[in-house]
Amino acid sequence: MHLPNSKPKPANWKVLLSTPMFLAALLFPISAYAEGESPSPSPSASLIESPSPSPSPSDLEGFPTVYDIDTASSPTVVVNKQRPLYPKTYVPAALKKFPGSSAKLAAPARDALAAMAAAMKSAGAGTLVLNSGYRSYASQKIIHAMKVSQLGLKAGEALAARPGYSEHQTGLAADVSAYKQGCAIYTCFSATKAGKWLAENAWQYGFVIRYPYGQTKITGYQFEPWHLRFVGLEIATDMRSKNLLTLEKYFALPNAPKY
Repeated sequence: MHLPNSKPKPANWKVLLSTPMFLAALLFPISAYAEGESPSPSPSASLIESPSPSPSPSDLEGFPTVYDIDTASSPTVVVNKQRPLYPKTYVPAALKKFPGSSAKLAAPARDALAAMAAAMKSAGAGTLVLNSGYRSYASQKIIHAMKVSQLGLKAGEALAARPGYSEHQTGLAADVSAYKQGCAIYTCFSATKAGKWLAENAWQYGFVIRYPYGQTKITGYQFEPWHLRFVGLEIATDMRSKNLLTLEKYFALPNAPKY
C-alpha cells in the first residue's frame, strides 16, 4: 500500500470475520453502501407500523467481530511491506518498561509478555529476555540502513523493515531470547528450550510468531522465531485453531513480500 504525497484521510477500513455477510447486513444495513454514498431515503413515519426493537446482547451472540487493522494504535493493526503506519512517524501513547530491561512495549503487550515470562519460568523453560521492543521511526531508520549496508538491499530488507513499516514502531512487537540459552536473534532460537516453549504456548498470552518458517513469500521476512507480535488472546487463539500462520492469511490480505 502506497500513501499519496498529499495528506490522506485516516484509514477507516475494517475486517469482518466469522459470520456470513448477509447476517451482518441485517444488523448493520448501512455498511452495504460505499463510502460517500447515501442510502435511499427512509419511508415516512406514517408508513412505519412500529419501530424494530434493538437487538439484545444475547441476539448478538455469534455475530461477526470487527477488527481495526488500519489504525496505528489498534492492537490488531496489520503492518507489512504494503501497509505502512499512518502516520509513518507514529508514536504509541502509553509505553511501559519490561522488568529487567530498558526496552519498552505498549501497555497491553508489556503486561501479557510479563505474564508469559512468569509462566515460562515456572514451566522450567528458562528466563525470558526482551532484547527489543518499541523502536521509534528514527531508530528504525538507523537499523534499516545498517542491515542494508551489511547485507545488501534484498537480504537486509528480509531482516529489517523500512522506517514507518515496522511492527516494532507500534510497541506491540517483541524480540525475545532466554537467559544463558544462546541463539539470541538467530533462527537456532527455535531449537532452544525457551524457543520451543514459546512456539507452543505464546498464543495463550495473545502472541503469535509473526514471521513463521516457510512464510517469507507472504510476509517478506525470513523465519524469525524470536519475533513475537501481540494481537490479543481472541485472535491468537483463533489463528491457532484454524492453523493460520500469518496475519495476512487470517485477514485475507494480499501477500506482502515487497514494498
